[in-house]
Amino acid sequence: MFGNQDIVSPVSQPFIWAAEYLNGSCLPEFDYKTLEENDYYRIDRKNLLRFGLVGNGSSMYFEVYGGIFKILGQMLEVSYVTNEKSYQLTGRAMMYNDIITYKDAEFLFNPRVQGSGQSAVTQFNFGYKTQFTIDGVDFRFKAICQIPLNRMARLDLTVTASRDLNGRLEIKRNGRSVDTIEAPLKKNTSGNIAWELR
Repeated sequence: MFGNQDIVSPVSQPFIWAAEYLNGSCLPEFDYKTLEENDYYRIDRKNLLRFGLVGNGSSMYFEVYGGIFKILGQMLEVSYVTNEKSYQLTGRAMMYNDIITYKDAEFLFNPRVQGSGQSAVTQFNFGYKTQFTIDGVDFRFKAICQIPLNRMARLDLTVTASRDLNGRLEIKRNGRSVDTIEAPLKKNTSGNIAWELR
């Protein structure tokens, strides 16, 4: 499903989530024939290959084994780097299958006109959270790709470490470093960065 460049949403919203499995089958948010909504909790996380969004002729997803994002043909990886060591946050030999997806919406209305309210989705989100240990440091890592309807897409990255670290986030696109962001971490305190996909 994610390899199909002409894919569109079968319903009125521009994007739908899709879960692609190791056996080649796929569970989309809405069935393409019946248009019935599939239950998010039916996703078989143990057999996931890819998870993300499809629609508007594009696909955005991450590889469940390794957690590397593929957004509009660009491969995105994240590391936490200190002067002594580089801690690989994506691309690890593990399953990133604690998946997340949700929509941001707003409700607009005129308080002087009864029944004038209208709700609309303003942003689509997908990603994962995970935890692992590297050289005695316990990390919790959450990566959410945010697709707003009228702004640049971004990666919302949250990192927590079990000890103080004075380092920076390094973001690679297609294997090349494209940005480094100073990100000192205090023990067991989350740090958060929203990085625009440019």
